[in-house]
Amino acid sequence: MSVIEQHPRRTKGNGFGDVVLVVVLVLMALAVVLVVVVIAAGGDRSRQGPRGAGALDALEADVTAAGLAVCSRTDVPDPRATDAVAARTLVVATSPGACGGDTVLVQVDAFADDADRDAAARSLEGQVRPRGAASVRTYGDLVVVTRGGGDDGAADRLEATLLAKGAR
Repeated sequence: MSVIEQHPRRTKGNGFGDVVLVVVLVLMALAVVLVVVVIAAGGDRSRQGPRGAGALDALEADVTAAGLAVCSRTDVPDPRATDAVAARTLVVATSPGACGGDTVLVQVDAFADDADRDAAARSLEGQVRPRGAASVRTYGDLVVVTRGGGDDGAADRLEATLLAKGAR
């Protein structure tokens, strides 16, 4: 006779209660694992950046919310990246009065999926890395390339804003 069979709290009915207990414990363990996987896979996706058709407009809203001024905005009909679905160029300054002076050029391409976005970011990063006044970030569905001017105040603030919102 096994230890389980001799235990005084053993359930009746040929061990059916023991089987139910084991099944319930296994299901609880699977539920915990599932919750952890869901949180790890997509828990912070919402703070990673704008997604979908309004991603370009959302980036522009983030720029103005950071206290920066959008001096000009140009939708690019033929995006630089081959897999981009839309593109926009922004000229950003630290304030509306600074638009005639030192500004930062922000070139943004929107992508339908993360694989295309990441491939474009790697390609662009190789092109701008030797230059000191440019950076490439992925932000939601976007690849954001910033090219600073003489005073990198606007570029620094834009970078800080993107990083705080989850850009990589």
